[in-house]
Amino acid sequence: MKSQNMLDYIGDKMDALDFDGDLDLNWDKEARVFEVEITMTVEAASGFEVEDQDGQTIDDGEIDYEDAILFYDATRLNGDDYQDNYLAVFGFQGKQGISKATVDAVFSYLQDLLDDGQSDLMDFVDGTSDADTFELHFDQAKYQTAYAKQPEAAKHELLAYPQY
Repeated sequence: MKSQNMLDYIGDKMDALDFDGDLDLNWDKEARVFEVEITMTVEAASGFEVEDQDGQTIDDGEIDYEDAILFYDATRLNGDDYQDNYLAVFGFQGKQGISKATVDAVFSYLQDLLDDGQSDLMDFVDGTSDADTFELHFDQAKYQTAYAKQPEAAKHELLAYPQY
């Protein structure tokens, strides 16, 4: 049986998530990056207005929140250059790929983050939150805990970069 590559494995992990929003996987072959795009949509109460990050006022009742996780080729890019633009960034080692445990830990923690985030976004738009802004926060310590729970063999099993 042929082992899975990064693209297939990440796609399967996305499909396994229990999430009411949208998840999209984008692969930029030239840059050797994968983006997992997250979109949450909630209905706001009538008359509720929110200003997006571009300064546009949204008052049509439907509020979308978008963020993304970046998997990048650490042999080509410096992940620190992209940290501020993504919820989280994870490097992989060129054609060798990324450890299965890293991907498993990301998606294990991501399920909790999405559950809590969806709830927090609903609280934000219905006025029960004290926050002035809404955004997801990737907790590195919680990710590290999820990673530590991964089997030792998975930490050494690499998901190769796809050869399409």
